[in-house]
Amino acid sequence: MGSTLLTRRTLLQSAALTAALPLPFVRRAQAQAAVVPKGSMTLGWHSNIASRWLDPQQHDGTATPDNFLFANQDALIKNLYDNKYTHLALAEKFDFAEDGKSATFQLRAGLKFHDGSPITPEDVRWSYEHYSGAAATALHEKTQAIDVVNDRTIKFSFKEPFLDFPILMGTGNVCGAGWIVPAKYYQKVGKDGFVQKPIGAGPYKLVSQQPGSKIEYEAFEDYYRPVHIKNFTIISVPEAATRVAMLERGEADIIYNVPGELIDRVKNNPKLMLAPVVSANFWLEFPGFQDPKSPFHDKRVRRAVSLAIDRDAINQAECDGMGRVDGNWINDDVEYGLPWPKWEHNLAKASQLMAEPGLPNGLNVDW
Repeated sequence: MGSTLLTRRTLLQSAALTAALPLPFVRRAQAQAAVVPKGSMTLGWHSNIASRWLDPQQHDGTATPDNFLFANQDALIKNLYDNKYTHLALAEKFDFAEDGKSATFQLRAGLKFHDGSPITPEDVRWSYEHYSGAAATALHEKTQAIDVVNDRTIKFSFKEPFLDFPILMGTGNVCGAGWIVPAKYYQKVGKDGFVQKPIGAGPYKLVSQQPGSKIEYEAFEDYYRPVHIKNFTIISVPEAATRVAMLERGEADIIYNVPGELIDRVKNNPKLMLAPVVSANFWLEFPGFQDPKSPFHDKRVRRAVSLAIDRDAINQAECDGMGRVDGNWINDDVEYGLPWPKWEHNLAKASQLMAEPGLPNGLNVDW
């Protein structure tokens, strides 16, 4: 891939092709060229697939559901590459009042769910009012009223300036309130029925699923943007060697999480491409360090452990050097995330710090 860095969202959007602005927000949609979907793509997923990931109403506030929502569901506004949370999706226009006390969405004309039913402002209101996932309490407590202005427009009014509203509504990896479900269908089948057969408005509609292990999608012909791949399948493959073998045999087109011991196997296969997916940090934790009885209660010991870790060596061994070593465990794709200097690797200083509290020969820890 050269110097190109990918994210999981970028890879999924290669199948679907689906900014922070000063207040007020005013965004309008752009026209898209017609594309006929063809071919197939199989993603080897690196864990079991939790059913709740298919339901935006149950969003748990983590990044993983984002991968599945982008395939089967759609939101009023959402992230796209460098456009943070204000990229227009189901909404063709989004206005956020300068005083932060109201927001208005205008839906695209002719929108449909996968079952052919129209997407209406009532679906938007129901999805928001019944949303029970991450950040639901804050959204509901600060919302004063939701008014259907006309058959394509809905207005949210807030009790006080709610500057986080666009971020929560448009950031699919932290909140699901902006992802619209068909209200009548959801009420009919209930939460359990919906995850078994989710109906959304995204670029792919469900064909079949084996709960926890396999999902088969087909391009949604009435999606408002180009969908390039006809059939999209996600298969749960927790074992890394099996994922790589599937890639080698042509049973998968994309896999995630190639561990260090398998990287050379992939690199040495001219039919495969190893691409850096910089999507999440690993970080160092000291469980129980607040307890005075813990050896990690002493800040010098914590610093010594950090100084003893060769992060660059870990990056080479586990990621073939394609990871990004930084000093902030909060990713730089998080709004207002700050770059921090890399943590130092210095064994001599680590030994000195361990000696100061009387631990020159190290310590044993019951983890």
